[in-house]
Amino acid sequence: MIPHLSFPSFFGRLMGAIVAIGCAAMPWPSAGQEFPPRPVRILVGQTAGGGTDILARLLGDKLGQMWRQSVVVENRAGASGSIAMDVVAKAAPDGHTLGMLILNHVVFEEMLKNPPYLIARDLTPLISLSRQSNILVVNPSIPVHNVTELVAYLKANPGKVSYASGGAGSPAHVAAELFKLQTGVDMAHVPYKGAAPAIQDVLGGQVQVMFAAAPSALPQVRAGKLRALAVTSDTRSAQTPDIPSLAESGIQYDVRDWQGVVGSAGMAPSLIARINADLQKVLDMPDVRARIAAIGGEIVGGPPAAFAAQLRSEAEKWKRVVRAAKLSVD
Repeated sequence: MIPHLSFPSFFGRLMGAIVAIGCAAMPWPSAGQEFPPRPVRILVGQTAGGGTDILARLLGDKLGQMWRQSVVVENRAGASGSIAMDVVAKAAPDGHTLGMLILNHVVFEEMLKNPPYLIARDLTPLISLSRQSNILVVNPSIPVHNVTELVAYLKANPGKVSYASGGAGSPAHVAAELFKLQTGVDMAHVPYKGAAPAIQDVLGGQVQVMFAAAPSALPQVRAGKLRALAVTSDTRSAQTPDIPSLAESGIQYDVRDWQGVVGSAGMAPSLIARINADLQKVLDMPDVRARIAAIGGEIVGGPPAAFAAQLRSEAEKWKRVVRAAKLSVD
């Protein structure tokens, strides 16, 4: 007598056995193949060729090799980087849209009355990449050779000296405003659409002072076209050990530009950990470390929680500066 078989249950057991045999014969995808299943883009809020763009493309190249997937860098300049970061904030939290977050974004959020997004609410910190000091430079026509002489000169000529920046909220802008608050001097702000035209006018003498990024300032300093007075960190930079820090002049001051990677809010913890780990692997590569050092950077790295803490600290710091200096953007 043939036993009665329930066809659905028998078919289910049969298919289960087939799947089990197939899975045993078929290797699972490696971690590098699990993510991402499609191309990833990295949004940069600055023009191509700048320090942030160079770093993003370096990361994209290494991640593309690691993930065996296309990683495309998209430049969406404007509004101190907020246009690009708004795209990231509104993207799906699947890790396929990442953004390069920099000091500009934190400052600009404080300067706007109605920011299109909030960093703490709408973005997920993934990793802090690097940081670097700016260099306080002057046109040689200014008769000063150190910070103490500059402060004395500015106090003797209130409002007669101008400083350049790459735009409202840029590192050069807020570094100068903090310097003014800490020393009680008066300088006029001349904003430009980018750091390149700003430093060109400092070279030409149309503007006298700038807290410039090291990669653009150092060649001019070494050529004798600009005079370096100090770096903007509280200690000397390893990249420029011959230039004193502002703190050595008795000024409580530590301003460093920085870059990090963020995703949109709501990313799964496992995905956050995965992307952080892969980015840390990239930062640990000797050629990457050498390249970042060559453009004046210092590797940071670390877990997402450390980057989140850094962002909270930066937000509090620049909120005080923005309000004290009465900085705003219409």
